[in-house]
Amino acid sequence: MNRNFCFSLLLPLLLPFCAAAQPGFLKIDPTSKVAEHGLVLQVGGGVAAVNSDICKTPDCNRLGPSISLGALYKLSPNLAISSELDYVRLGATEDNPRRPLNVSFRSEVIGLSGAVVVNLKDSYSGSGNYRSLRKRFVVPYVKVGAGLVYYTPTSYPGQGNLNDSQYTYDSERNYPAVALLVPLGGGLRFRFSDKISVAPELVYYITSTDYLDNIGPRLGDGSSTDHYGVAAVKVLYTPSLKNKIFSKFR
Repeated sequence: MNRNFCFSLLLPLLLPFCAAAQPGFLKIDPTSKVAEHGLVLQVGGGVAAVNSDICKTPDCNRLGPSISLGALYKLSPNLAISSELDYVRLGATEDNPRRPLNVSFRSEVIGLSGAVVVNLKDSYSGSGNYRSLRKRFVVPYVKVGAGLVYYTPTSYPGQGNLNDSQYTYDSERNYPAVALLVPLGGGLRFRFSDKISVAPELVYYITSTDYLDNIGPRLGDGSSTDHYGVAAVKVLYTPSLKNKIFSKFR
């Protein structure tokens, strides 16, 4: 996928949080009494774009929605593990001057993955005796993982929508199908309180299948497996599980 296109997807999602980080815009208390370990719930939404045999540029892509649910467990101020269930809808129109067929496709994709999340900066901003009371407002992070993707593509003629198409092409294999998935990416986590954080994130998903677009390997095209990228904003919620458990015993 075009690198500039990936960053152009993420930039509009970052601007509100960059503005929020300016002094005086938001009064955010950096003090905290919650240690940097434990369970965090997360939900996200954004847009997705494909990199497949028939479309490798932004111009031929049809951006689709992305929705995710997951959980993250903080092992330390620098390291966490996460698990996510994602739904994305991919689509594109063939962009190849040697084969002007105007073939389009739409693919419903569900991914389940686990990842290791590494903070590029320590979550704490204090030092000495104040270290456990002060947290950074912005923490950049990277992530890498593995999982499975469950997909159902449909290809059809023309450049319109699938719902408006008069007919569709035959499937090149049996669908739904399952393939391996490797997510690579990162983002910025903005901490607003001990319970709420918001994280704009950009992730590129490498798959082991060449059929996300219902078009398999083509001789002489230098075809490779299909991939997709997602630009999303996630809301992270840290529940007070420990306090609720102790209150029952009292």
